[in-house]
Amino acid sequence: MAYENYEPVIGLEVHVQLQTDAKIFSPDATAFGASPNTQVDPISLGHPGTLPVLNEQVVEYALRLGLATRCSIAARSVFARKHYFYPDLPKGYQISQYDTPICYDGYVDIVPEDDEDGKSPLGTESRRVGLTRIHMEEDAGKSMPDPLLELVTEPDLRSPREAYLFLERLRQLVRYLDISDGNMEEGSLRCDANVSVRPRGREAFGTRTELKNMNSMRHVEQALDYEITRQIAAEERGESITQQTLLWDPDSGTTRPMRSKEEAHDYRYLPDPDLVEVTVEDEMIERVREGLPELPRARRQRFVEETGLPPYDAGVLTEERAVADYFEETLRHLYKRTKGGDTDAQAKMVSNFIMTEVMRVLNERDHDVDDLPVGPERLAQLVFLRIQDKVSSNGAQEVFEAMMEQPDKSAGRIADERDLIQVSDRSAIEPLVDTVIDENSDKVKTYLGGKDGLLGFFIGQVMQRFDGSPNPELVRSLLREKLDARREEVNVDE
Repeated sequence: MAYENYEPVIGLEVHVQLQTDAKIFSPDATAFGASPNTQVDPISLGHPGTLPVLNEQVVEYALRLGLATRCSIAARSVFARKHYFYPDLPKGYQISQYDTPICYDGYVDIVPEDDEDGKSPLGTESRRVGLTRIHMEEDAGKSMPDPLLELVTEPDLRSPREAYLFLERLRQLVRYLDISDGNMEEGSLRCDANVSVRPRGREAFGTRTELKNMNSMRHVEQALDYEITRQIAAEERGESITQQTLLWDPDSGTTRPMRSKEEAHDYRYLPDPDLVEVTVEDEMIERVREGLPELPRARRQRFVEETGLPPYDAGVLTEERAVADYFEETLRHLYKRTKGGDTDAQAKMVSNFIMTEVMRVLNERDHDVDDLPVGPERLAQLVFLRIQDKVSSNGAQEVFEAMMEQPDKSAGRIADERDLIQVSDRSAIEPLVDTVIDENSDKVKTYLGGKDGLLGFFIGQVMQRFDGSPNPELVRSLLREKLDARREEVNVDE
C-alpha cells in the first residue's frame, strides 16, 4: 500500500494470553470455553483481604519471549496498580507493570515479503522492529485475570502490511516457544495499534490515534489502511488530527471514536503493596535460555544448509514447529532405510510429500500434524517405496490415503494388497516393449516422422498388456531408447 507524499508511523501493543495451568495471581484454571463462574475465587473477584501470589510459570514464559526477542532482562521488576473504572474490572484496578518491566530493549526481524531466496522483492533481507518492553499483567479485559504478556513495539513500522507481517512473526514465535496458541479469533493474541502520518522527509511525528477491536491480522491491516487514508485526507484538507481511541468496525470497514486517548497519569499508577519485587537471578535466565527451542529463522536456514532444500520449502516446513519436527523425524527414519545415497534428493522428496499430501489432509480434516495417523516412521516407509520406484506417484497417494484409515498396516503391505507395487526390472519389461514396437510398425514410422505424441500410445500398449504394474518411467525410457535406435537405423540406411 503506497501513500505517496506521506509516511505512516505505526507502533503496536500486543497482548499474548499465556497457556499456563493457572491464572497469574490465583490458582484458578484458565481453560477456554468453560462455563461462567466456574474458574473464579475470591482473589479473582477482588474480595477485600485477599492477597495475590505470582504464578512463577508466568515469569518463565516472560523470560522465554524476552530471550527469543533479544531483550535485556531486568534483575528486579515490580508490579503496579493501574486504576480505571470499567465493568470488566472487579477490583477497580488492574495489576500490571509500569516503570520496571521484566524485559526491555529487544527486537523482532521481519522479512517484508519473501521470495524464493528469502529476500524481499526490493532486496531487503529483513526489517528490524524494536521492542520497547515486554511486561506481565493480568487480563482485566475478560473479567478474569488470566496471565498476559504485553509487548510494546517502537514506532518502527511503516505500512499496514509490515504490521501484519510482524504479528504473523510474533504468532509463530509464541507457538514455537509453547507459551500461547496465538489464536487472535479466540483472543489469545490481541493487538492495539497506534498510528500517525507525516509528510515524507519530516522527522517529527504527527498526532497519533489508537485503534482497537481488531480480532484478526487481516483486520489490523485493513483498519490501519483505513485510518492512514483518513488521516492523510484530513491533513490535505488542513484539518487537525485529534488524539483519540478508535474502534474498528469490520462490517462497515470504518472506525468510530471510542474515547479520548488517555495518558499514563490518567491511570494513577502506584506500586502494588501486596506483591513483592520480582527477582530474576542469572541462574534462572541461563536455565530458560538453555531450554529454548531452535527458533524458526535459524531452523529454516539450517534446513537449507543441511538438507539442500530450497528456501521456500524450508520456510513452509518451519512455519509450524510441529510440522518441522515431523519433517526431521521422517527424514531420520528414512536415512536409516536408505543408508546413504543422494540425501538432498531424499529430503526434497519428503518435503514435497509433506507440503502436498500431508498438508492437504491436515486442511481437509482440520487435524494437527501430531494427531495424524501416519506418523514420521510410517511416512518414511512410503517415501522409501517411492525412492525404490516400487510405487508410482499416484500409487503413493493412494497408499497414503489407505494408511490414514489403516494405522496398523505398513505402507508396503497396503501397496501389495492393492496391487500397487510396480515392476522396475528392465529384463521383465523389455521383451514386451520390443513386441509392441514390432507389432505397430506403421505407427513407428509415423512417430519417427515427427509425431512425438504417439509415444503415449506405445506406453499405453505396454501398460495394458503387462502382467502386473510396470514402472511407467522405465517403460517410457525403454520406448524412447528403442525408438531412437530405430531412427538411427533409418538414417544409416539412407
